Amino acid sequence: MNKYLFALPPAIIMALPYLVSPASAANPVHAVDVKSFDVGGVKTGMSIEEARAAMQKNFGVPADKIEASKSETYQVATKVTGSQQVMYLVYENKGTRMQVTFEPRIPYDKSNPMAAALISYEIPWTSENATSIKEAALAKYGPVSTTDMYPVWCEKPIPGTGMGCEPDSASLKVASTTLTLIDPAWQNARMKFMDQQNATKPQI
Repeated sequence: MNKYLFALPPAIIMALPYLVSPASAANPVHAVDVKSFDVGGVKTGMSIEEARAAMQKNFGVPADKIEASKSETYQVATKVTGSQQVMYLVYENKGTRMQVTFEPRIPYDKSNPMAAALISYEIPWTSENATSIKEAALAKYGPVSTTDMYPVWCEKPIPGTGMGCEPDSASLKVASTTLTLIDPAWQNARMKFMDQQNATKPQI
C-alpha cells in the first residue's frame, strides 16, 4: 500500500487523517431515561390492568377489542405464579398493531403478578408512514442516544461507539414503521429466578 501513498499528491496525504476517521474515534452518546417513556400510554412495568386501560384509552376502544393470550401450564409465567397469566395484550385494526408482552414479576407479587416488559407498535408500510412515525417519535421522545441508521434511545448507550445500547439497557427503537420499547430487566430477573430454581448439585 505504501507505494500507492507515494503516488498521491502531498496535499491529499496531509489530508488523509481528516478524511478517514480512526476506528477508535469516540462518537457522542446521550443516555436517556427510557423507563419513563410510554408507547400509546403503556409503560414498561405496568400491570396487565394498567396496560389494558391505557390501550383502551389510546385507541378509544372497549376492553373486548384488546385480545389477551394466557400462559400454558408448562410456561414460566404459570410456574412462577402458580396460575395462568396474561402473557400478551394485542390490539389490531386495519394494519395497525400494538402488542404488550408481560413477564412474571420477581419477586412474586400475588396482587400484581405480571409486568409489561416489551411494547411494540406497528403501522402499515408506506414511505410516508415510515417518515411520519420517525418524526412523531423524535417529537415525543426528544434527542436520540446515538447516531444510528434508525432513531434509538438508550438508558445505557454503548460508550465511545455510537452503535446502539448495552445488552441490559432499556431502549426505544424506530425501524421502518415499527416502534419497540423494551426493558430487559424484567426478563433478566425471570431468567435468574429460574436458574436458581433449577440449580442442582451433581451427585456423582
